[in-house]
Order: sequence, then C-alpha cells, then structure tokens
Amino acid sequence: MKNYKLIEEKYIDEVASNCKVYSHIKTGARVLTLENNDENKAFGIGFRTPPEKGNGVCHIVEHCVLSGSRKFKTKEPFMDLIKSSLQTFLNAMTFPDKTIYPVSSRNKKDFYNLMDVYLDAVFYPSIYEEEKIFLQEGWHYDLKNKDDELKYNGVVYNEMKGVYSSSENIVSDAMVFALHENSSYGVDSGGDPKLIPTLSYEEFKNYHKKYYHPSNSYIYLYGNQNMEEALDFIDKNYLADFDKEEINSEIILNDELKETKDVEITFSASKEEMKEKIDYLSKGWTVGYADSKLDVFMRDFLAELLIDAQAAPIKKAIFEEGLAEDVYSETSSSFPLDLSIVLKNTDADRKDEFLEILKNTLKDLVENGIDRDLLEATLNKFEFIFREGGGTQKAIIYYIRALNSWLYDQSPLDALYYNDVLNEVKEKLNDNFVENYIKEKLLDNVYSVNLVARPELNKNDREEKELRENLQIIKEKMSNEEREEVIRKSIELEKYQSEEDSLEAKKTIPSLELSDIDEKVTDYKPEEDKIDDVIYLKSNQETNGIVYTTISHDISFIKREEIETMSLLLSIIGLIDTKNYSYEELNNEIYKATGGITFNPTVYVDSKNKEKYSLRMNVKMKSTADNVKRGLEIVDEIIYNSMLNSKKRIKELLNILKSRIESTMLQNGHQFIISILKSYYSKVAEIQSHIGGLDYYNFMRDLSENFEDRWEQFEKDSEAVYEKLFARDNLIISTVGNISDLNKIKADLKVYIDKLKVEDIKFNDYDFKCENKNEGLYTTSNVIYASKGYDLEKLGIKYSGDLTVLANILNSSYLHNEIRAKGGAYGAGITIGRNGEMATYSYRDPNLRNTVKVYDAIGNFVENLKMSDEDLKDFIIGSMNAFDPLLSPEQIGDINLSRFITGLTIEDLEKSKREALKTNIEKLNSYGKVFDEAMKKNYLAVFGSESIIRDSADLFKEIKSIK
Repeated sequence: MKNYKLIEEKYIDEVASNCKVYSHIKTGARVLTLENNDENKAFGIGFRTPPEKGNGVCHIVEHCVLSGSRKFKTKEPFMDLIKSSLQTFLNAMTFPDKTIYPVSSRNKKDFYNLMDVYLDAVFYPSIYEEEKIFLQEGWHYDLKNKDDELKYNGVVYNEMKGVYSSSENIVSDAMVFALHENSSYGVDSGGDPKLIPTLSYEEFKNYHKKYYHPSNSYIYLYGNQNMEEALDFIDKNYLADFDKEEINSEIILNDELKETKDVEITFSASKEEMKEKIDYLSKGWTVGYADSKLDVFMRDFLAELLIDAQAAPIKKAIFEEGLAEDVYSETSSSFPLDLSIVLKNTDADRKDEFLEILKNTLKDLVENGIDRDLLEATLNKFEFIFREGGGTQKAIIYYIRALNSWLYDQSPLDALYYNDVLNEVKEKLNDNFVENYIKEKLLDNVYSVNLVARPELNKNDREEKELRENLQIIKEKMSNEEREEVIRKSIELEKYQSEEDSLEAKKTIPSLELSDIDEKVTDYKPEEDKIDDVIYLKSNQETNGIVYTTISHDISFIKREEIETMSLLLSIIGLIDTKNYSYEELNNEIYKATGGITFNPTVYVDSKNKEKYSLRMNVKMKSTADNVKRGLEIVDEIIYNSMLNSKKRIKELLNILKSRIESTMLQNGHQFIISILKSYYSKVAEIQSHIGGLDYYNFMRDLSENFEDRWEQFEKDSEAVYEKLFARDNLIISTVGNISDLNKIKADLKVYIDKLKVEDIKFNDYDFKCENKNEGLYTTSNVIYASKGYDLEKLGIKYSGDLTVLANILNSSYLHNEIRAKGGAYGAGITIGRNGEMATYSYRDPNLRNTVKVYDAIGNFVENLKMSDEDLKDFIIGSMNAFDPLLSPEQIGDINLSRFITGLTIEDLEKSKREALKTNIEKLNSYGKVFDEAMKKNYLAVFGSESIIRDSADLFKEIKSIK
C-alpha cells in the first residue's frame, strides 16, 4: 500500500466491518474501506460540490458525466451497464453539497468493470468534446421547424419541473432557502426550472473542471474483497495520472439569523383543491452543525420524539386543537442541522395560534419534563434502526452515512458508530439533558423561520403560459440565422439520439460472458416446522440479534364491500386506544419492546394459476428473541382490545393516511399509474386497488369529507370485520434470525396460537370485468405519468424467462431512447410479470401524445428487432438479477413466506433463468404481434398535469380530478 497513507483503523460493530481511512499520497484523495464478509462488493466516488447558483449545474454534471468517456465510447455507458451488468446498485445522486457515484455487485469481474467505467466517467467524461450531452441531459431550445412553437426540453429540466410540482417539496425548499439565504444552501443544487435555462455550456464545463479532481474526492470500498488489489487498481489506472491540487470547494455559510424570519409563499392548486383547506404552516430551526456528533443525533432524535412518533407531544397538541390534518418533520442533509415541523392541510390564518401552541408545548416539556416511557421508546427505536443497518442497500447507506462527517473534514468513522452517543444520552436522561437541549436549541433559539404557504389558483398554468409567451418573444427576437441555428441544433440532437452506437464504440464497454453466469439461483429455503397444527417457517440468517416475525392469517372470507374497511382498520389498529392503554402508552410499549408492529393485507397469487389467489393479513414484528414474548402480548392487546369507538383519534389517523397517500402519488407516480392501469384488466390488481390503490384512496377521501355522516356506519362495519379477522384457520408463521433463537421462541408463539379460534373460513370470490376505462386523472403538476398495457396471457402468451430479457431490451434501449433521451422525460420503462401482466410507464414526462405513440409502436419494434449476438448476450446478463435479487434478511423471510403460499419453487425460478439464458432473437420477434395486439386493446391510464391531459382529450373516455 505504498501509494496510500493509513490515517485511522478501527473495527466498528455497528457496521460489522474493519474500517480503514487512507489518504492517497500523490493526490490527497480521501479513501475509506469497510472490510467484512458481505459478498456484495461496493465502490463509490464522491465530490464536494457546493452549488453557486440555482441553475442545476451540479445535477446536470451528475447526469452528463455518465454519457461517454475517454475509454468507454458509447453515448450512454451508464445505460449500457444497466442493461448488461449484474449490478446490485448503479446510480448517481446530487445532494445539497455533494455528488456521489456508488455501485455494487456480487460478481468480482463485474464489480471491477463498474468501478472502471465510473472512474473514467468522473475524471475523463466526453462532455468537453460533445455539447449534445449537455443539451440532452440539461436543457436546450427545441425547435424542429421555423413555424413550430419554441420550447425548452432536457432530462434534468423536466425532472425538476416534476419536483417543483409537489407542494411538499416547495415548502421544504422554501424553509431551507430562508434559513440559509446567501449561502451554498440558499439555492437548489438540483436546479430551479426557471433558472436551468440560464446555464451555459461553458459554465457547465468549468464546474466539472473545478470540482471533479482526485484532490476533492471521497473514495469508498466495501465488502468481502481484497482491498489492496482494489486500491492498487484505482491508483494505477486513475489517481496516479493526477497531481495534488488545492481545490476550493469551501461551503459558504450564511451568518446565523439574529431574529426569527417570517416567510410567505404560494403553490399551485386546481379549482377543486381550492375548495379545501390545503395551506401549510411551518417552523424551522438550525440547531447546530454536522461537526458535532451529538447534535447530529439529537436533531434526528427530537424530530422523532417531538413530531413524528404517534405519542409525540407537538403532534398531539396540534391535533387536539384541530389545527391540521397532518404533521411531520423535515431534516436537512447538509452541514447545518435544520429541523422543521410542517403542518399540512391547515389554515394559514391560524399561524399565531400554531406558534403559541408550539411555544407552550415546548415550555411545558422543559418545565415539567418529558414522559420517560416516550424517551425510552424513542431511544430504543433508534437503537433498533442502527442495529438493523441499512437493509438491502446497506453497502451504499454506509457510504452516505460516512459522508455525513467525512465531507465536513471529520473522520468518516465518527458517523458509522453510534453506541457512544446513545450511551451519552442515556446517561444524561435523568439530568434533564433532553429538556435543557430543547430549551437551548428550540425554545430559545432565534435562528429560525416561520413559514406560511397558501394555494394559488392554477399558478402552474399561469407560469406555463408566461413561459410560452416569453419563449415566443425570444423566438421573435432571434435573427433568421439564430433561428436556423436553433433548428439545426434540434435536428442534429435528434439525429444524435437516434443513431446507434458504432460497433467500435460498443466494444469499449466491458461485459461478462454467459459462462460467468451460474444457472442456479440462491436458495434461501426455510426449515419447515410445526407448532401443533400451524406451519412454522424458520429462515436461518445473520440478523445482528434481531428476529423478524410474520404471522400470516387467512382473511379470504372478506366480502368485496368490506375490503376498504378492512384495509383502513388494519392501518389504524395499533395506533388507537385499547382497553388497557391509551394510544400514546401503546406506542411507547411497542417501541420499548420491539422495532415496530404492523398489520398488512396482502394478496398472494398462485404461481401456476393466477385465477387462484389468497387474501391474507400479515402481522409483522421485529424484536430481539428475548422480547418476542412481550411483543406478542402487545399484539394480543391490539387484536383483542382495540377501541374502535375512538372517533376523534380515528379521524386524525384517517386524515394523516389520506395525506400520506397524496404525497406518494407524485413521488411514485409511475407505480401509482401502473396500479390503476392493471386494475382495468386484472382481478388481483383491482383487489389491490381497493386495498391500497386509487379505490382505497377514494374511499378514505369520501369518509374524511363526510365523516360525521359516515362515522356510525364505519364504526359498525369495522366492528364486524374486526371480530373475525384473527382466526386460526390456515395460519402460517414465518420467522428470520439465528436458528437457535427461532427454536427458542416457539413456546411464545404457541401462547399466541392457542388463543385463536378456528372459524371454518369460507373463501369469498369477487366478480371482475375487464374494462379499458382510459382515465385521465389530473392533479397540480407540470408533468404526467402515462401507462399502457394488457394481460399477455389473454392473448395466448405464457410467461417465459426470455420475456424478462425483452423487458430489459425495451427498458434500456427503445423506451429509454424514445421517451427519456428524445422526449425529455425523467424515466420510462415496462414491467412484465410472471403472471403475464404487462404495463409500460413514463415518469415526470412532458409529452403525452408522443409517449402513447411510442407505446403503440412497441410491437413493430419487437417484431423487427435485430441485434448482434454480443448485444443480445449483454441484455441477457443484465436480466439475471431479476431471478436472484439482492435481499435483506427481512426480505428473505417475506420471499420464503410468499413462495410457500404461492407454490413458486427454486426449480421454477431456475427454469425461467435457463429460458432467459437461451433467449434468441427469432423468439423475441415472434412476440411482436402480441405486443401490437395488446396495445390495440387500448388500455390507457394517465396521471398528472391537467393541461397536458386536456390537450390530448381524445385519448380518454373520462377526464377528472384525482381529488
């Protein structure tokens, strides 16, 4: 290791790794390695990238460097890796002050390929030679003919238009910008769509030249790998070519506010939304800086303790006064530690009342003390989160976590271990430490902002109209030569996007061979046991002492008209009073003993016959083995003693749940629209819509808006469902953990089982009729999410593994090129399930009609698809993880339970994998006519911008507001 200087070494239990910090001697590049027994190997390189303006340059550089480099000559090596790698993670991320490029793979050869491509991308990108990369990913004038309307287009531009469509994002950003005006954090590193078109190509290149140097880099390696070999590879191939430079990547901080600042903003709302109280109120503080480990922990601790926990005193006080329908916290991911409380669906005119309630609540906590059970429960919740690690993507999570101290010139190890700060807080609990901290950091802290956000009728439409008018003025002011230049660039960009990479360019992309692929899939087969007559599945996994327990009850007796009531009921039990506990006390008892208890309705579809399905309710709990008994006692309390007459509390929860679904609609718009589309042609998808999709949302919204009229019937219906939910019939228990712990808890599980009654359950089937409703569902948004698809089995195709390969081809070539690269959408793709259900999707998409045309031409594309054996091989390899994905221990338990219920076997998966490995073009071509027929069925669903939807009104049978 002669090229690196070891700075620090420590074994850290919290990440189960031997951690070493190095400095690269020649360049000063910072290096962190985490050695452990995880076969999932990870690499990351990041840079401190403070934004200088709100023009999105940090974000646009992040996109562009992955579009070709010195060694890797295709237009988009990133997409080539997506389609051809065994990667378990492959992405890039822009934060407020850093940009990171992490990858991971379980295959060593693949891992080195990924590392090589990413290092070449960040240090030697093609952006200096090819302006079209900037035009495609950032922004450009779009004008193909002189008589056309001049428009802005670009992937990041449209992505950020989608971000700025969300009122929650607007409120969050406004708070940060107000707290940190005239600083690196006072502008949006992602880019304000109004400012992105001010970014020039020269400024873009200069930003990369300034910050993307090894002397400003943070390099990370993780897993069961030879770290010396990996570091030697990085040095010889990249770092050795650079000399140390003084990079000024200083984060500019603002002067701390000496008095509270008041801010008022507006956000766009439709005429339907304007009828409701949808204002926001928010109070935010800067409580410290990330170079204090204690402040980092306490900021997050206070967010949970005071605002987000079910028993949180601020949340409780707000709800008791009927001040808002939802309350949540926001925290920053930057050097200043911001904490804000946000009231959603409130009345902005009650600002003074909100601030008074907030002050009095905090004052009461400081003077009279915080409930010790709440403190203990919240501390235990954090301890549990840390013990679990980062789940499936822990290798990447640890990198991001390390940067929380590393980026600010502290040791990266400080952010990886937590027992010291947990113990410090625990030791000080009885000395009023938390109360005094609240007094200093919140109650007496004038470094704060009060924010009011009100809806403005059709603000997005007004701004879009102004933009079109301004662009028309720009076009009119252009000389003929300037206009011709814009047309030339637009046409040349489209030509560039349409051209296939040359054979020489493709050969530069590293790839695996089919001989590198194991035909087997990982077998997590559980041990099948029994507790009396109840099936008990035990998955032996290393879980850091945690036991994941799922108790799966058969609820297939639920009538169709009861589904929404059942689903809502399962969302609120555990959050309402019981006979022996108030809901606050119950919350404390849950988290003192466990890492959480949830009740989830789930539909399982038979792997051999999709008309055969099972509706089940899974009680999920995570705890240590010693606390399983207490956890199950709490579950008993919930399932036998919940007070369903808790009218006020249930109304609070109903409003929160409705608000959270509304938030996720835009954040996960592609998943939302796929679920709507599938409900048109799939019985199971329609059931899922009533459990947690659009039908469920409509049920909740109706109940919320007409609560007084509906309450009596809802209470009666809930009681009827509640009485029959927890039966012993067909009970299955699945656990994950150390096998000795799983055997030890059998007696505790038997106590739970013995209290259950056999109810002689009768299966309730539901009528279903396929119907292409073709709905255009609008909300306040600047972009749309569009889906089109059908059930391929109904057209004669049974699932085969090569369909997964075909989906990869469509995702990473055809749909990506046509909808993302050319159309400017942030994303596009297709899903093809084992049950034959097919659905396309677009994400943050500015074009509806063109996207539908692209979907309609899928069949023609497939029928005429041609490619070399080498290209096909890459697509095959890139499909392999679909058959054997990276899983966390908890997910392994879920998979084992699902496979047991549905009858899906390892042999089935390996058969599909072999089919995928034997994919041939002629067979894929044969699917073309079926895809064409599927699109001609014309099952279409679209969600998003009202103006974009109405501009293509002829595509829909019905256009209506989502609200």
